[in-house]
Parts: sequence; structure tokens; C-alpha cells
Amino acid sequence: MNIALIGPRGVGKSKISRKLSKLVLMPVVSTDMIAVYETGISINEQIKKANGKWSEFRELEFQILSKLKNSRNIILDCGGGILFDVDINGNEFYSEKKVSLLKSFSKVICLNQSLEYLIEKVINDGERPELSKINSYREVLLRRLPYYKQASDIFLEIDEIDVKDVAKKISNLI
Repeated sequence: MNIALIGPRGVGKSKISRKLSKLVLMPVVSTDMIAVYETGISINEQIKKANGKWSEFRELEFQILSKLKNSRNIILDCGGGILFDVDINGNEFYSEKKVSLLKSFSKVICLNQSLEYLIEKVINDGERPELSKINSYREVLLRRLPYYKQASDIFLEIDEIDVKDVAKKISNLI
């Protein structure tokens, strides 16, 4: 069985996946790291190169998921936008094809923390590309939250819970 961790940018998916890996003795595979490896440049640079447009990156995520669909016993650390695609006008929408593919080979666990915590954590992080030229990070998070819930098999609120304890909780749930 594979475990896919999804959730908003900055929620701690990468740290938690590494802790969980040690508990359940499964390797971690990061969709974002694969995207960097396959393109040879950071995600920030990929988005800058595309003039702030996310459509190519969202398609790359689908290709990455397609390559991983036959994997077994991995923890998949998914980028915050893994559930979404972008239309020709640049509007983000829930991606049935990506979610169906992800759920076909993984138990999907969504991690969530308070809006204020997430905003504070990523607001001045220059390593992360801007999600929208029009909408604030708050607006993006509020729009995405119902979709994270919809796509998950397990939805965990992890406010004020230590990373190690979150990993233990996930381990017990699976």
C-alpha cells in the first residue's frame, strides 16, 4: 500500500513524510523533487520561465503521478497543488484526472493546519513561487480546502501537534 500526503503549502508534508518513513520503513518520494530532477531547475525557476503560468507544471505533476502508479509501499510527499489543474485562462480547478489517478494507487491523507499558521509560514518564503498574480495566498487556501477534504481518505487537523506525534498517528491509522 502507498500513502500519499496532501495538503496546503507549508503544512509540513515533507517533514512528516520523513518521520513517517522511519516509523513504517517505507521510502519517501516527493513529487516536487521529481519535478526538479526531471527539469533540472527549481519549481520557482520553472514558474518564472513560464511567466508565472502554472499549466505546464500541473501537467508535469500528472506525468509524474502516471509514472508512479505502479509503485508499491512508498510514501508520496505531494506538492500543495497536486489536486489542481489550470485552464486556458489561467484559472485553477480541481483535477478529477489527477485525483483519480492518485487515489488509484494510494491511501490519501490530507494534513491541515490553521490558516494563520500556514500564511505566516509561507508569506515571505522566496523559495516558493507565487501561486496567483490575482489572489492572495489566503484566498487560494480558502478555495482549495474543500477539495483537499474531498480528495482525502483521511483528513487530519494537526495544529499544535508535534511532527513525530503526527507521524505516529498516521502510522496507527494505516
